[in-house]
Amino acid sequence: MTPMAAAVRGASIQRMNTPSPSQSSLDVMHRYVAAMRSGDRRTAYAFFAEDMVFHIPGRSRFAGTRRGREGAIDYIESAVALAHHGEVEVELVDVLAGSDRIALIVRERFRRAEGVVEIHRANVYRIRGAEIVEIRIFEANQYEADELLAG
Repeated sequence: MTPMAAAVRGASIQRMNTPSPSQSSLDVMHRYVAAMRSGDRRTAYAFFAEDMVFHIPGRSRFAGTRRGREGAIDYIESAVALAHHGEVEVELVDVLAGSDRIALIVRERFRRAEGVVEIHRANVYRIRGAEIVEIRIFEANQYEADELLAG
């Protein structure tokens, strides 16, 4: 069983009128995450729908809603550029999956000249077919994220 399909150990979850995640949605996320982890962002970006919507929380210059693949790519590339030599380590902590949404609970470590900044967040992806059509970020500590994005 892949980490993307692994159930939460020891937890009892009851679904009420919620369809199970489709294998294709889990497969899309598995391939997207594999590409990002390997550093192949070009392949990862190919999963973004041309008309996707990306919601970035907070008060930084990046906050707000970006529309289109290029807007999402611009945000990600700008965030990565804030790390020393683009060094960002992403640890997948957990996965929550519904019928068309998948939440990745992640820990991101941005290596900077003054030290490592660790950000905890949940990224919620909405999948349609084989494409990511929406991403919504939820920060565990919005003040810390805003400080990092202030650059």
